[in-house]
Amino acid sequence: LKDGEVRDGETERGSIAPNSDGTYYTWASIEARPQDKDKYRCRVEHASLLEPGLFAWEPDSNLFTIVLAVAVAILAVTVIVAGVAFWKYKSGKNMKGYGMAPREYQGQ
Repeated sequence: LKDGEVRDGETERGSIAPNSDGTYYTWASIEARPQDKDKYRCRVEHASLLEPGLFAWEPDSNLFTIVLAVAVAILAVTVIVAGVAFWKYKSGKNMKGYGMAPREYQGQ
C-alpha cells in the first residue's frame, strides 16, 4: 500500500518456495524511493495471524557498522599494546641495570 492505496501493478511477486525447516514462503517487492518510505505499508495475511497485519518499512540496521567499529577498536588496542610491549622489551636490553658481580666478589 502507498498512502493507503493498493499498488498491485507495481508489485513484483515471487513464487512459493520451501524453507529448510519444512515450511514455505513467498515474497513480494516494490521499488520505492527512500524518501517515500513513510508512505508505504505492507498488508500481510497469514494463518498464524489473528487478523491481517499492516507493517511499516523498518529502518536499516546499524549492526554492520557497530561490529566493524568494535573490530577496528580491538585491532587498534592490540597494535598499541604490542607496540608498547615491544618498545619496553627493546629499551630494557640497552639499560645498564643489574649485572653480574666481578669474579673477585663472587662466593664471598
